[in-house]
Amino acid sequence: MRRSVLWGAGMLFLVLACVRLASPPNVAAASSGKIIYSFTGGADGAYPESDLTMDAAGNLYGTTNQGGSGCGSAGCGTVFELARSKDGWKHQVIYSFAGGPVDGNIPRAGLVFDSVGNLYGATSGGGSGGYGTVFKLAPNSHGSWSERVLYSFGGYSDGMYPSSDLVFDSQGNLYGTADGGTGTGFCGGEAWGNGIGCGIVFRLTPNRDGTWTETTIHNFGGAPDAAVPIGPVVLDADGSLYGASVYGGTGPCILGDGEFNPPYGCGALYKLTPSGGGWTETVIYSFFRGQGFARNPSGGLILEKPGRVLGTSSYGGDGDGTFFQIDQRQKGWEQTILYRFYGDPDGKNPVGRLATGPQGNLFGATGGGGANGPLGSGTVFELKRTERGWEEHVLFDFGSTGFNPQAGPTVDSQGQLYGTLSDFYGSNFGVVYEVIP
Repeated sequence: MRRSVLWGAGMLFLVLACVRLASPPNVAAASSGKIIYSFTGGADGAYPESDLTMDAAGNLYGTTNQGGSGCGSAGCGTVFELARSKDGWKHQVIYSFAGGPVDGNIPRAGLVFDSVGNLYGATSGGGSGGYGTVFKLAPNSHGSWSERVLYSFGGYSDGMYPSSDLVFDSQGNLYGTADGGTGTGFCGGEAWGNGIGCGIVFRLTPNRDGTWTETTIHNFGGAPDAAVPIGPVVLDADGSLYGASVYGGTGPCILGDGEFNPPYGCGALYKLTPSGGGWTETVIYSFFRGQGFARNPSGGLILEKPGRVLGTSSYGGDGDGTFFQIDQRQKGWEQTILYRFYGDPDGKNPVGRLATGPQGNLFGATGGGGANGPLGSGTVFELKRTERGWEEHVLFDFGSTGFNPQAGPTVDSQGQLYGTLSDFYGSNFGVVYEVIP
């Protein structure tokens, strides 16, 4: 049996104190951080890996991939709310997944609101096909929420394991990605080399009778095409979609096992353009190893303006990841490195999306590194545009807590940051944190 909740809460208090003492010299003096909720691993959820979504009142919503009241002792996961109150934050589970053929399980994606306050998300397992679902949560008049599965993925026929946030267009269609697909491409690693495909981009269109129709917009084929999409797609004003993949592209890459595997690729940026009732996919940039450039994109992109994409990579630069810019020029798309992560003290291996603050600064998280070097559990950082270019500042260092971020932060109108941490050391069940710059 896992250690008691009281022991865990005491350890979290000590950990937080240590984290503050361990902050590196480049942490902004005014920054402070605290844990606003600790999961117990029971009905309240366990192991949050999603980013958070904020409503107009400043309440937070997210998912845990285990815990809840369904699926026995481990749980199938939850959707939770953290509501602001004068006494702090109040946690509430608004839905516990039941799993099996009737419901999803293992949600890893964040949530998105529609214009009337319904929440939408994806699970990476469960449903009638067993390969994940897209679901809707509608608030009821008495304060509860009703869940409905909008679509169940069938696996080889239409994709599997969706784990990124969904995106609405102006017509009310939902767009998303799934890690597996219908192809048999060589996609980068054992998990993707067994005929489950290299992933898909899909669209869900609402029908008048309340049902939704799924369309596979693109099925990734692996290098030289993109492979294993990561992060949500980004919509351009003309209806085009931009996205990133962990593998694929034409750039040769050396994987972690040290073998030279050019078919895998170092990742790619892709564009999907509406064309004649269908979609045309173009790999607009292939990442490659070497020369200090980025490789293996790590999450959501920012379309800063037409022909300019900003993002982060898990690796590249000098080995620990980058913040990059890719511009469309006369001869094609070109990469510029805006910042290289060095691991100590600024963190390494950025994860998830970048959030835009009220002053136009960008905020993100690293999955490792920080002032504790190889033992570091990651950082929350700010990227600020200056006359000399972009500057990075560590706002908070998680020390050696083991609570490594798996997703980027969310920022409110005051510039305060919120995110989730999942504990891979097994002594606790994850937390939600707040950082005040």
